[in-house]
Amino acid sequence: MSFTANFDISQHHKIRSITIPVYLHSSSGRKKKLQGYVRVSESTEELEEELNRVLWGFELGGLIVIILSGLGGWWLTRQSLQPIEQSIEQLKQFTTDASHELRSPLTIIKTSVEVIMNYPERIHPANLNKLEAISSASNQMTRLVEDLLLLARTDAVTSPKMIAWINIPLDELLEDLVEFLEPQAVSKEITFKSEISTEVLIKGEAIQLKRLFSNLLQNALHYTPKGGTVIVSLVKLERFVAINVQDTGIGVAPEHIPLIFNRFWRADQARNQREGGLGLGLAIALAIARTHGGDITVTSEIGVGSCFQVRLPLAS
Repeated sequence: MSFTANFDISQHHKIRSITIPVYLHSSSGRKKKLQGYVRVSESTEELEEELNRVLWGFELGGLIVIILSGLGGWWLTRQSLQPIEQSIEQLKQFTTDASHELRSPLTIIKTSVEVIMNYPERIHPANLNKLEAISSASNQMTRLVEDLLLLARTDAVTSPKMIAWINIPLDELLEDLVEFLEPQAVSKEITFKSEISTEVLIKGEAIQLKRLFSNLLQNALHYTPKGGTVIVSLVKLERFVAINVQDTGIGVAPEHIPLIFNRFWRADQARNQREGGLGLGLAIALAIARTHGGDITVTSEIGVGSCFQVRLPLAS
């Protein structure tokens, strides 16, 4: 009698069976006769439970490894960025401190020059141009210091102090600015239009908002040639108000549009058009808009003009 290796394995639900044929060999050993089968069955439930536990362990271990890897990567990233963040904070603090320290001597220089120029009979004619150059340079430096100080303060504010904010009639603020800048437009023979017919209230600081729109409007007037047009319009949306400052000026090249809000950046063409500019006007406008929970977008085409859109949340 012998068993053969030609066995059959089958499984039904959670029962696995193996069937082995049994043969009886003849006396000559040449022939064998099938005598029957041996069948052995066993439940695979425990095996499947063990496999499930192992699989669950692998999944849990993989999840833990992913979490630990993420936390480790975040920690390493934070550690590597700390020197950069410290350098940025030191640079911001230096800008703030330097701006504060420069205000006093600049004020003294400016005041002294004004006092001297109030007595022209005491000024030698050869020194008059020098005093005017000093006065112009001190005025430009004062504007630069004030702009840097404003940007440094804006960078230092992580969450706007809305407690001191008040409801501001934005339509009236824009109308006042248009009226104030109208002589400048007339002197350049530019058509200055105001399309504001809706009363709009927003929360914020009136001085900063006035600075924001004054920068945009003056920018449009400076870069719009004689005979051009500048239009200020206001559209009230559901939760926001959109203010458009559109001009028919020199325009901005598509590759320069992402850069125009960078501090001290000016394209060569724009630099030639506007003498004495500091390259901070648009950066300040964007900083003020974001401080008030808004943003500025721009569309432009060379030789056609530009449109700056400011979006600000309405007062609740």
